[in-house]
Amino acid sequence: MFIENIQSHKWLFMASFFSALTIIIIKYYETNKNNLWLLVVALSECGLIYSYIKLLKNDDMFIQYSLVKIIAILIVIIPSMLFFGSKLTIRKIIGLIFGISSIYLLK
Repeated sequence: MFIENIQSHKWLFMASFFSALTIIIIKYYETNKNNLWLLVVALSECGLIYSYIKLLKNDDMFIQYSLVKIIAILIVIIPSMLFFGSKLTIRKIIGLIFGISSIYLLK
């Protein structure tokens, strides 16, 4: 059941992953200034575009795009706290709760 659910939403997860990866790598590039990371960002954007093409082919654009962005935000939280020293404040937690509840309300 769990595997079937992931397979049916694979393009949603792929688009979310590539969207989050782009943000994380750009932040990493800002701290290290290695131009190789810009190539990784370009490849990530290509993967994001391809995922969007597959994702938006048959589904509702509004719901799918919103889901991608909310899931990408959730993916970015852990690396931002671990590697870049971001703090998770009460205000940010409330924003995340609103974002997650918006996913529920969109469906």
